Amino acid sequence: MGTPVKAAILAVSFVIVLTFMSGKYIFLTSAPDTTVQGVSHSLACPCECPMVLEDCHMSCGLSWKNLIGEQLKSGLDKREVMGYFYKRYGRAALLTPVQRVAGKWYQITRGGYPVKEMALFVVILAVWTFLLYLVGLSLVEKVAARGKK
Repeated sequence: MGTPVKAAILAVSFVIVLTFMSGKYIFLTSAPDTTVQGVSHSLACPCECPMVLEDCHMSCGLSWKNLIGEQLKSGLDKREVMGYFYKRYGRAALLTPVQRVAGKWYQITRGGYPVKEMALFVVILAVWTFLLYLVGLSLVEKVAARGKK
């Protein structure tokens, strides 16, 4: 098997792993909908920055998070809290997929992550890419061996 095929398998492996890891980080939250983080994951930050509310640590974002906490304690669910923010602040309070990607990118490029977390991300990305590369290489070799028979 030639080097271009191996390079293509490695590139495809990298793109698949990066897409999965980034997509999971950007669009999914591990926090339940009954927590402040679970609700704030779906709201835009009210500050001038383009961040997702769950990542904001400015006073304006913290006041919104406090309000979310108060509403959750009073018995409202995520849908009702989101409805409150929509009625009070309009569509600007709700987060679109494009805003979510821009907000996460803003956080990454502005030094919003500790070095340890970035290093761990790179290591995990490398390990999964290598494992997927080995699987892809094995599959291509099996297909090539069957084609020669």
